[in-house]
Amino acid sequence: MKQRRAEANSKTAGGNELDTLGLRLQNVRLLQNTTQSTLAKQLGISQTALSHRERRDDILLSTLNAYVEALGGQLHVAATVPDAEAVPLVGDLRWHLREEPSAPPEQNDRDQLTLPHILGSAQLPPSRDVILSIRPVHAEKILDGSKTVELRRRFTGGVRPGTIALIYSTSPRSALTGSARIKEVQRLAVPELWERHCSAACLQKGEFEDYFSGLASGYAIVLASPQPLIRPVGLPELRQRFGFEAPQSYQYIPPHMRALVM
Repeated sequence: MKQRRAEANSKTAGGNELDTLGLRLQNVRLLQNTTQSTLAKQLGISQTALSHRERRDDILLSTLNAYVEALGGQLHVAATVPDAEAVPLVGDLRWHLREEPSAPPEQNDRDQLTLPHILGSAQLPPSRDVILSIRPVHAEKILDGSKTVELRRRFTGGVRPGTIALIYSTSPRSALTGSARIKEVQRLAVPELWERHCSAACLQKGEFEDYFSGLASGYAIVLASPQPLIRPVGLPELRQRFGFEAPQSYQYIPPHMRALVM
């Protein structure tokens, strides 16, 4: 692992070796200690195809997004025009731009794979907290304490114990309904995920197998201290107050949004 990180950091330090977008992506992969073979399986392509992709500079946005998500990261892309705020095209970069400057992030924060840090010119520190999009039936079980593990096909390994996870209950509820604390994140082989967490995840075997179909491994997000909101905050209000758009899976959140659960 140290060898891979050293290799990745030497590429960054060298400057001219990161001339192409593909090589910048390769640097992200090396920082995550992920082999080409492993990532190719996650993406459902051959290792040769992935190798070609990591040498290209003209990569489709959808391809770029899939690559980063397969590593458990999030892609942030924004358009900027004179005299206007950044307009997020993928993710919500405005949330990062509005944060107050802070001290340089520690190594665990740098590993959280927000692409402005790895690929872009702006050195934007990632938020340490996340918001999870969860189906209403499972969101309710998390907040009443009966579900203590959330399983995901992809997630990030850069989350620390004690991180706040805001719970966004998806359609038809479409509202922020509460929060929990993340005790730990485990990346496990799919059979081991089921063996360890089937009861705490409140999933039927068929539902579990359908969700993880085609994957060798997945993530278990172990949750604690659920806290329902006294008043759920609906999507229209979240959009108006925070410029919020619900993520398909998860995204980092800005510090000012924590006030909803503090």
